[in-house]
Amino acid sequence: MKFEKSIIKTLNKRVSKRAYKSLEIESSKLRKIKQILKKKFTGPFGGKSRFELIDCGTNDPLEKRRLGTYGFIRGAHYFIIGILEQKEKNIVDFGYCFEKIILKMTELGLGTVWLGSTYRYSQFKDCTNLKENEYIAAISPVGYSLDKPKTYEKLISWGIGARKRKPWSNLFYIGDFSTPLTENMAGKYTTALEMVRIGPSARNAEPWRVVKEKKSNIFHFYLQLIRKLSSDNLPPMKQMDLGIALSHFELTAKEQKISGKWVKKNPNIDTIRKNLHYIASWIGE
Repeated sequence: MKFEKSIIKTLNKRVSKRAYKSLEIESSKLRKIKQILKKKFTGPFGGKSRFELIDCGTNDPLEKRRLGTYGFIRGAHYFIIGILEQKEKNIVDFGYCFEKIILKMTELGLGTVWLGSTYRYSQFKDCTNLKENEYIAAISPVGYSLDKPKTYEKLISWGIGARKRKPWSNLFYIGDFSTPLTENMAGKYTTALEMVRIGPSARNAEPWRVVKEKKSNIFHFYLQLIRKLSSDNLPPMKQMDLGIALSHFELTAKEQKISGKWVKKNPNIDTIRKNLHYIASWIGE
């Protein structure tokens, strides 16, 4: 996906928006959104996903507010629907692709927010052209957000600590998980890691953990969970969070002319008693 503005500025600008103006999205912008969503989306590990723009609005404002989101989203009636095939297991790739769409909407001056569960699935299913072998993995409203957040928005943000972020020492490491990675140690990858740090995540849990190899620009990305689960049973939203992290890291590196690629090659770093699950590695220059 091509971005026309600085991705670093866009990443810093993007915040979750839950209250929207009644202002319609211009027809020219709607066409652009639909053109973007028509493209085939494939993540770095071959996972395929598709997206639709739907309008579930009605002439009754109360009905609009009720539809689909249990009151968490107000005023919006355009939604981007993220769709996966039932057999698709690469949820990280879905998060990677959807976050790029979210960032493109930010670049277009539109508000968004990831929704993985706080919506009425059956109602959105009725508005979407789902095939028998498909399901909705996540959605996002899209539209012009209110200039000032409503009280309920502030309460939600406060409740999940939306503005808070963990320090580097809790997220990034060098060699293994015993030594925190400093910004000086990160070198030219400092900004890419910072863009990972500020990324959105379910309940603002920031489940990504990254280990840089000591003598090379190889970064191993892990998912940290609170409770112990097998790698075959990782929560979908947590996997999407890691997809967001991969997307932020890669887009920032690309803007800074840093080349690299994603691979799956577990370095077998000791993760005993840490509830960490290996996700992917960046092999950089």
